Amino acid sequence: MTAHIPDGPLTPLPPQSRTGRSPTPDSPALPEPSSAERSAIRRSLTWQQRAALRVLARTPSRIRQRATGTLYVDTQTSAHIAIATWHALERKGLAHRDLAAHPASAIGQRLALTPLGVIVLNDISGLTFPPSRAQLWPPDPPSHFTCAPTRRR
Repeated sequence: MTAHIPDGPLTPLPPQSRTGRSPTPDSPALPEPSSAERSAIRRSLTWQQRAALRVLARTPSRIRQRATGTLYVDTQTSAHIAIATWHALERKGLAHRDLAAHPASAIGQRLALTPLGVIVLNDISGLTFPPSRAQLWPPDPPSHFTCAPTRRR
């Protein structure tokens, strides 16, 4: 099976910092959502997405690529997050990943909550997670950990 690449302009990658890493989404540009907006977001979440928010806030997680080419979320714990659940959180603006890294690299693409994701998680759980949960971890790994692997002879 071959992948079909659509014709037309490619979508640009997000802006990158001087280090070549994708920045953490900035919250100052966005006003804090109202209670009605937060309530609407909470109602739209499935139980799997709520559980994934809790896992992402507590453990350094990544998207990795198997030898077969399929992607999966590595939480480094016994918790499992389906890739479809991850994509739903990303679409809703509750989580983000380091797009500068390749999923098949040594550490994969680092995952974190967005500032909106932290606010929604605080509403859901009743706990207060610090805004630092919106930071990618580890903070700027060297490029040989984030580039695509090469074949050795």
